[in-house]
Amino acid sequence: MNVNLRLVITGLLLVLPLSVFSHHSNSEFDQSVDTEFEGKVVQVLWRNPHILIDVATTDESGVETVWHLEGSAVSAQHRQGVEAGLIQEGQQVRIAGWASTRRDKHLLVNHVLLPDSVELLVGNVREPRWSQTGLGEERFMGLAASPEQPLDESLGEAERLFRVWVRATGSWYFKGADAYQLTEQALVAKAAWNEFEDNPLLNCTPPGMPAVMGNPYPMQFVQLDDTIELRFEEFDAVRTIHLDDAAVVAQQPLSHLGYSVGHWEENTLVVKTNRINWPYFDRVGVPQSDAVEVVERFTAVDVDNQDKLIYRLTISDPATLNEPFTWNGEFVGKDGEVVERYECVLEESVAQNTPQP
Repeated sequence: MNVNLRLVITGLLLVLPLSVFSHHSNSEFDQSVDTEFEGKVVQVLWRNPHILIDVATTDESGVETVWHLEGSAVSAQHRQGVEAGLIQEGQQVRIAGWASTRRDKHLLVNHVLLPDSVELLVGNVREPRWSQTGLGEERFMGLAASPEQPLDESLGEAERLFRVWVRATGSWYFKGADAYQLTEQALVAKAAWNEFEDNPLLNCTPPGMPAVMGNPYPMQFVQLDDTIELRFEEFDAVRTIHLDDAAVVAQQPLSHLGYSVGHWEENTLVVKTNRINWPYFDRVGVPQSDAVEVVERFTAVDVDNQDKLIYRLTISDPATLNEPFTWNGEFVGKDGEVVERYECVLEESVAQNTPQP
């Protein structure tokens, strides 16, 4: 098969990437150039933290090349209506995406055109490329597809916290190292970080605090006897928040999620977390020390008769931050949304995630 491999120079960056690729940075992919080709699907790995598809092309000389395609996580695909089985081995497909500048024949895939002319939007795009409509056009985490749930007027203000929330579109605290007031020590550590060798999320290790709060998937507050559980879909992580706790915090063991103590200030849940030994402030190598302290404020409010969760995050760490960092975020309640199983699976091909020297 002769394959027409085209590099389409867009001249402008395409739509800014959404946060579905939260497990490593998009910086390795050249978003100013669309790489487009046709080929045969030779392997499909449909699992979290992201789907992987191998597509073989053959040039005019008969030389075969295999492209390694990376799409967004299964959790995001599912909420966009793109399910397992739509892409199958042996199919002839048309592909468009952003090529890696660090890994040969590695592509962040955005569009997949199937043999029946159904176009799948599996990456960082909002609109179809070749069709009038694309499967997956209802965007990220079902925000466009599912109506917001009206407030339950029978609940008290504090009780409204105990439901499933999804992060509002565009609300994302990972701003990049330039947005933080980092110490010289932290700048050196960030510069030395290798996202393929040092990123624990690629090994299916759940992120610790505060990085877990930047997750792009649903989370749920659950009231227990003397604690509150905050259950996340991403990596199936669970935080425990101790209420009116009499324990000596300094005597608690270090852990990735730390030791969280909460109390109510009217309808706002205030949580202070210490004893964190997760090494990263964000998800792209900005470090933090064991001295980090995280203070959070969660307030469920009525905005135009809809559930909103107003969130304020303040991070202090003298070893890595010259001044505390504060992020004001927002989550929304969605009718029928649930926290599903994430079930992360380790990469089956290390070579696919190893940059070229």
